[in-house]
This record gives sequence, C-alpha cells and structure tokens, in this order.
Amino acid sequence: SVTVCKDTLFGASLSPNGSKVVFGCSDHTVRIHEISTGIEFLRTRHHENWVLGTQFGMDGRRIVSVGRDFAVKLINAESGAFVENLNVLRKELAAVTRHPTRDAVVVGGEERIPYYYLMDRPSKMIAGDEATLIRKFERQNGEIFVLEFSPDGKKLAVAGAASMVTIYDVATGDRLVTCQGHKAGIYAIAFHPKREEIATAGFDGQVRIHELKSGKVLREFVPVPIEGQAALSN
Repeated sequence: SVTVCKDTLFGASLSPNGSKVVFGCSDHTVRIHEISTGIEFLRTRHHENWVLGTQFGMDGRRIVSVGRDFAVKLINAESGAFVENLNVLRKELAAVTRHPTRDAVVVGGEERIPYYYLMDRPSKMIAGDEATLIRKFERQNGEIFVLEFSPDGKKLAVAGAASMVTIYDVATGDRLVTCQGHKAGIYAIAFHPKREEIATAGFDGQVRIHELKSGKVLREFVPVPIEGQAALSN
C-alpha cells in the first residue's frame, strides 16, 4: 500500500497489460503508479476540480479522465501532456468506461445523460466542436454513478441515483431491459464474463444478480455480513 494523497481517491483502472494503475484524486490530479513497485509513474494537473473517473486507452498510451470540472480529458499516459477535451462542457461527470475492443468511451454524471465518444478526432475537424461524439443515450431518472460495457462491447449498463440499472444496445442506443430491485442508489456493476447475467450493488448493502435478458433478480445477498448488528445499532 502507498499513501499518495491527503484525501479521497477515485475511479481506479488498470492498464491493458496490468502493469500500471491510474486513478483520480480530490487534489485535482490524475496519477499513475507501477503496480509491482507502488512507485508513482506519472502525475498530471490538467483538471480544475476533483477527478472522479479514469480509463486507459487500448494500448495503454493514453488516459481519459472525468470529474467535477465537467471535462472529458484525453491525456498522454507516457508524457502527461494534455491532448484535448473530448466533450462540450456541461455538468459534473462521475463515471467513464471504455469499450473493450475500440478506443471509445461512455461518460456520465450530473446531467443524467450517457455520452459515447471516440478517443480519436476525425480528420479535418476543428478543435472545440464535438466531432468525437458517437451518440448520446436517453436521459436517466437520476445522476449517473457507474457505467459498464458487456465483455463483447454490445451492451452498456447505466446506473446511479435512480436505484435501477438500464441496459442499452450500444450499436443503436435502444433500451433493452431495466433491472430493478434495489432500494437506493447503485455504485457498482459487473457483467458475468460468460453467462448472460449482471451483478449490481449499492447503498442498500445488497448484491443482486440479474438475468440479462429479462432483468429478473435471480438471487440477492449481503456480501459482508456484520456480526452483532443489534449491538452496533445501540
């Protein structure tokens, strides 16, 4: 373990080869550490507020980061140089996920709309426009806290304050199914690598496993039972 900041860390993600980890900090920095040694490899200061999400590009040479300053920043992961903002600044962003087979990301946050961006700007496009935008998905019922692609990249799961997970077709943007059952906000999503299932977890302390096709809850459980709950409540 390594202490790297005086306050909270957010949105950690691994490099494609598993050698590095990138994360955001409440001191407005994005930091990369070598996993084998814990040594800081890179630190950037391009954000103007808390950095809440990070993702490496497919080759590990670039980073996309998002945060409270509304920006989706593309950063060189080797030199730390700022490349550009991929988006038009709107509202705070809390989540980012990269497509498993292409350099494209979906981001979301306070505005409640998931935006799907290319990491590479098409040629002959001027800076400042939103030429990297592939599409925006429908507005959610609450702020977005977490986004996740399915392993094959064909589905996108979106969740947050609305206590439900909505699954979309990535190619069309169409809603496929809604997974319900939580009683409060959702902070974590994981697609099963082989089965047509998705796990969700959030503020109510329950993990729920849903059938991906129907959204039906297959099972639910408390992942870390707390002994002596009555004594703690007193």
